[in-house]
Amino acid sequence: ARLVELMQGIAAKEGMSVDPAALAMIARAAEGSARDALSLLDQASAHADGALDTATVRAMLGLADKALIVDLFAEVMAGDVSAALARLKGLTDVGADPVVVLEDLAAFTHVVTRLKVSPAALADEALTEEEKNRGTALAEKLSLRVLARAWQMLLKGIEEAKEASRPLAAADMVIVRLAYAADLPTPDEA
Repeated sequence: ARLVELMQGIAAKEGMSVDPAALAMIARAAEGSARDALSLLDQASAHADGALDTATVRAMLGLADKALIVDLFAEVMAGDVSAALARLKGLTDVGADPVVVLEDLAAFTHVVTRLKVSPAALADEALTEEEKNRGTALAEKLSLRVLARAWQMLLKGIEEAKEASRPLAAADMVIVRLAYAADLPTPDEA
């Protein structure tokens, strides 16, 4: 919240119109670093023609639309490998970085897990209505064990994709492993 306020103040001084959601995206990408946030704001303002919106920031950061990430998560958790791979390809075709897509998938896994263990997480203002509504529905369907396993697989897969010479192929394989593991019993269930 402080980073967003800081960036709003700077944007106002520069006479730039900004969407608060775009600033929130920059703050998340900066991971709490004011210097990184200001650098990203400067880059984003160079891409914007006086008005900074989420589409500009999303394109600059290589982010995917949150609703599409929720769709991808639902497809993976349903074991629909074909649809999930097609969605990932579609996201990368419009400029999303495959590593960032996996990071966004991990972030949504975290959201669903928080909603599962603490319904008070619905009060988080950073969540979109899509994330709240569909995240709650998915939290009701998925076990904590499945969510924890998905989290671990994504963390490992993100690192694999970062190091891979072909990040999209690595991300594809992470999606395949997740989708096939989603409906498998955990070791103690077996």
